[in-house]
Amino acid sequence: MYAKTLVPGQHPIPALMATTDEADVLVPQLLQRGWVRFGEPLPSKSDGHLVIGSDRLRLVVDGQALLDDLTPWAPDGWWAAVDDRQGSCLVVIVRTDGVDLTADDVGSQLASLVGTSSSAYASLPVETSLEV
Repeated sequence: MYAKTLVPGQHPIPALMATTDEADVLVPQLLQRGWVRFGEPLPSKSDGHLVIGSDRLRLVVDGQALLDDLTPWAPDGWWAAVDDRQGSCLVVIVRTDGVDLTADDVGSQLASLVGTSSSAYASLPVETSLEV
């Protein structure tokens, strides 16, 4: 499961949060490509980018699409926040059993993952594509 989310605040943060049952394999590979454990300081450069079209969303890391599916709805202000971050957003990958993105207490679930090996995140550029 995945969702575009907007972390509220004075400077809202656009994010794409995704859960996977392959986190035990995927997280170490992402860490080798410049991603960090969720909650650690963000590095200046991480491998990957998002490609978002009118109907598709792809997360591409090291030339491979890790996520390629229909693009989810974006909350109001998400694209403006991407623009405010010079065309980037946070991408958070967590274990499927680590967090339920539809739960009312998703914030506390995410907080419990800070610094664990069950999650990784990076600030990645967002590219748009219009497919005809």
